[in-house]
Amino acid sequence: MAAVWKKPILYRKILDILSQDLHADVATLECLAAHVCHECVERPLAEVLHEFFHHGLTVPQLLSVLLKCESVRMERMFAGYSSQPVEAQYKDLQAVIHHFNDIQEAVLEVGKAYLLRAEEGLHEQEEGLDSERMALDTVDEDAREAILERSLHVWQRHRHMKVYNFFQGVPVYATVDVLHVDGHSVDVRPNADLMKVFACHDEGNMAYGICVDEKDQVRVSLGEVSHGKVQLLMGEVAQSLLNCRKNLGVRIMDQEIQAEMKVRGRHIKKVQLRDISLAGLGLSVLHTDKEPCRTGEVIECRFSLSGKPIVAHGWVRWVLLTHGEVRLGMELRPHVAVQQALQKEVFQIQRKIIVQLNDLGVPEPLKAAL
Repeated sequence: MAAVWKKPILYRKILDILSQDLHADVATLECLAAHVCHECVERPLAEVLHEFFHHGLTVPQLLSVLLKCESVRMERMFAGYSSQPVEAQYKDLQAVIHHFNDIQEAVLEVGKAYLLRAEEGLHEQEEGLDSERMALDTVDEDAREAILERSLHVWQRHRHMKVYNFFQGVPVYATVDVLHVDGHSVDVRPNADLMKVFACHDEGNMAYGICVDEKDQVRVSLGEVSHGKVQLLMGEVAQSLLNCRKNLGVRIMDQEIQAEMKVRGRHIKKVQLRDISLAGLGLSVLHTDKEPCRTGEVIECRFSLSGKPIVAHGWVRWVLLTHGEVRLGMELRPHVAVQQALQKEVFQIQRKIIVQLNDLGVPEPLKAAL
């Protein structure tokens, strides 16, 4: 994007307002200012808005800032405009209003979609991070079919495919030889890694296949199983859960870590740490049916890891009521000491998870393949 000092005065004024009220990198702020001022843009508006929601901003907060920008924009653009013919004045006003309405509608649409994805993708079952949900709305039906057909063709030609599952939040992979492809079913030769992947599932009969573009995945379930052969049935295709998770998260095991939250100056003590990653925390507020905070709010969380006190700051990414408690996800504000402590704990938990994984037996549905 061109240097800011070369931009019109109105653009620089709008950028100043955005910079004061919004938390984002300079390039993202410049892109939003360009959209507001109808300047040349380098990124789609939906992509820019998504970035702000990812940094914890709520729809009302973003609309409030944009309204402030629009007020300044209208005042500067139409100062002394009364000398123009009435028809010209109203024609230009109408164009400006339509443009701002388009931006407001985009904020509402992107904000709603972002919150729905956060709610669906991060709502964990009782097994913590071992989720089977897939964001089907991210890939339309025709595209899903094309992705699957292309993947089936490549798997048949290369004679192998990759499958995976999550165990306690850690991805477990297997590469298997493809014996035969028939429609939407794939016969593969079982191996020890495949047994582990399916053992990660509660019932031992579901996993994910990694599509050839590695951006998408297909749900696979077990079909016929016989000695030396396992039939995998292809299900729904969606965006890969591996790509959705920028940082590896692990479930807290073998202990209950008590925490304390501070929201809007209020202290909440009955909090339990459920899972951690370098970028965020999963928390439970116990024995309540009321939301202690809202998505986008800034919170402080205090707890101890391996005897070391941790004070973490960040934003609420999602909030859900479940089973007499409130589950919430917290995105962490970057802090070297906090991230180093979390990294050490994640590695320790990973080692325990690997031990548990190695102790898993062959799933009952696959015993016939041995």
